[in-house]
Amino acid sequence: MKMQKLLKIAGLFGALVLSSQAALAKDTLKVGMDPLYAPFSFQTPEGNLSGFDFEISNALCEAIEVTCDIKAIPYEGSMSALQSGQIDTLINTYPMTKERMEQYTMVGPYIMPTARLLVTADSTIDGTEATLKGKTLGIEKATAANANRWIYDNYGKYMTIQEYDQINDAVLDLKAGRADAIFGDENQMNFAYVKGHETEFKLVGESRFIPEYFGQGQGFVLRKGDEKWAKQLRTALDLIVKSGKYDIISKKYFGRNILGD
Repeated sequence: MKMQKLLKIAGLFGALVLSSQAALAKDTLKVGMDPLYAPFSFQTPEGNLSGFDFEISNALCEAIEVTCDIKAIPYEGSMSALQSGQIDTLINTYPMTKERMEQYTMVGPYIMPTARLLVTADSTIDGTEATLKGKTLGIEKATAANANRWIYDNYGKYMTIQEYDQINDAVLDLKAGRADAIFGDENQMNFAYVKGHETEFKLVGESRFIPEYFGQGQGFVLRKGDEKWAKQLRTALDLIVKSGKYDIISKKYFGRNILGD
């Protein structure tokens, strides 16, 4: 009887050891995102990360059963953090442009975005050349040199283009009258600046999907040749789309599926 008890105890101890080893062996995906990019990534009043990209990242990790370590990485330091190994991937609406895909491994798209003009609520700008001519247009700096080429090739013909490190900085200049309009991600600007602030801002002009600007859509950025995480993220994205998890998260923030049909 005593021997049986000892064997049972030994068995339980062995199971606990194996369970602990399995937990320790569980991979960790280190994700980076800008904490000043609502609704995709932002900090709550308590200082915790939240947003669409935050929830999508956790859903991806859950789908492939890895631990998610999500870090707040300012936009201007994002690529150096990736290259140095501080993070494994950037999940933060990065366009899958030809230039970026030559420098990095990318997975996606996980968003099919559109761009539009943001102006103050009392602005007479309606998106036409006649109302934009001679005005100042704010845009966010791109990490890929060619990402903003479409803007310069089109609006740059009759507008002054001002680049900003953060879209928030461009909005501050718009409010102060130092910029007349902002051209950027419609999903982000609608959620962060128009919804609930209709007396301050409005979106005007066409909703545009621009391959030169957005590439193949927006995807996850990894170090060039990192096929380990690329393969797992492709699998994870497929799983959360098919399970309906992506749809639930997208509708929570945007009222629609921003990946499209």
